[in-house]
Amino acid sequence: MPAPLEVSWSPIEPKQGEVLHLWVKVPEGMYVQKAEMLSKQLHFSPSSVQSGRWDALFGVDVGQDPGTYEMSVRLAAAQGPANREVTSVIRILPQTFGEERFTIPDDSKVHLSPESLARVKKENVRIASLWPIETPERLWEGPFLIPVEGRPGSRFGLRRWINGVRKNPHTGMDIKAPEGQPVRAANSGRVALVGDFFFAGRAVFLDHGQGVYTMYFHLSKIEVEEGQKVSKGEVLGLVGMTGRATGPHLHWGVRLGGARVDPVSLVGQTEENETDDTI
Repeated sequence: MPAPLEVSWSPIEPKQGEVLHLWVKVPEGMYVQKAEMLSKQLHFSPSSVQSGRWDALFGVDVGQDPGTYEMSVRLAAAQGPANREVTSVIRILPQTFGEERFTIPDDSKVHLSPESLARVKKENVRIASLWPIETPERLWEGPFLIPVEGRPGSRFGLRRWINGVRKNPHTGMDIKAPEGQPVRAANSGRVALVGDFFFAGRAVFLDHGQGVYTMYFHLSKIEVEEGQKVSKGEVLGLVGMTGRATGPHLHWGVRLGGARVDPVSLVGQTEENETDDTI
């Protein structure tokens, strides 16, 4: 009898906004044919550090309802019809997010005119069109890096009141840095979108493959073009304060399978992904 098929993951009980690292030991001659959780595809690929191990990342959206959810993995034989399948139950816990209140001098960035509102809606549609596009290949390599040196700013997930008005949660991490400091690609990928947006200012969006996107906001200058391939650490632009910003900083955001996740969690889980002690 073949050994039972087991799927492991970390953290064991992920919280809202976290990245989940999953791995499975795949018998010789088989591969991960299909995997799903929350009606989303999981992109498993062979590990670069552990023979026979396949890894995947899954994003728990910041707004995902806590609870228990099923995750299924099906293996198939490289030759022949044989397959094996296992279903696991993963518990998602609530996350405690803080809040912040601040005032910006330009109130037109908070109470939008009809023209500004129309612009924002158009820009949101353009940005949202990226997330369903999941490049099958894994374009990144090794751990993701913090894209700029600086001091911590607003944390991921904070509930925000700006000029007394409640706004959407903060779905990135802010890094305070001097204007003009280089901002580097957190990992290798392809430039999916560049533009000058109402809220984000001059911004770059990178597609790292398998549903992983990173975004870099409020740049003073953009150094790359759409469609360009970039390497980990390559300069994308310079720190600025374009768009809605109270000072020079980088807003760094991550989407994983469309889910809004904490960039710090992505860094941590891809560091773990590159070790061979997760079996």
